[in-house]
Amino acid sequence: MVRQLPTGSSSSFYLQLYQVVDDRSSDPIISWSKSNNNSFVVWDLKKLRSDILMKSSSVFGRNLTEFKAKLRSHGFRSVDKGPGELEFAHDDFARSPLMKKMMAKALSERIERFDAQIKILKCRLKAKKASLKVENLFQNLRI
Repeated sequence: MVRQLPTGSSSSFYLQLYQVVDDRSSDPIISWSKSNNNSFVVWDLKKLRSDILMKSSSVFGRNLTEFKAKLRSHGFRSVDKGPGELEFAHDDFARSPLMKKMMAKALSERIERFDAQIKILKCRLKAKKASLKVENLFQNLRI
């Protein structure tokens, strides 16, 4: 039985992790495992900390301990590797064209929701400005 990756707040974690792992420019730091389509390898712990964890807006945690804890809490397990290398696997986190499409669709949906929220906030701001303008006009009439 195939499980689905969770949706909601934890889907952000999976989306961002997939983007980082799938990004070819980060391959010297973190990349898909060459031997397993359901795992990724951290090749450079120091660069992971400085280039990814410190810039991830705390989605992955701010240090290696937090990163490992977040991975475990999202269903990833450690795979034994050599010293200085870490590999993490998850049965439903896979390098595949289908997964890439699913992640792109999920990201697109997040962007659409974000755009809708921005539109709502802009409308509220516009209404608030109009309300303040009317209030100001009434105050000027009382003089």
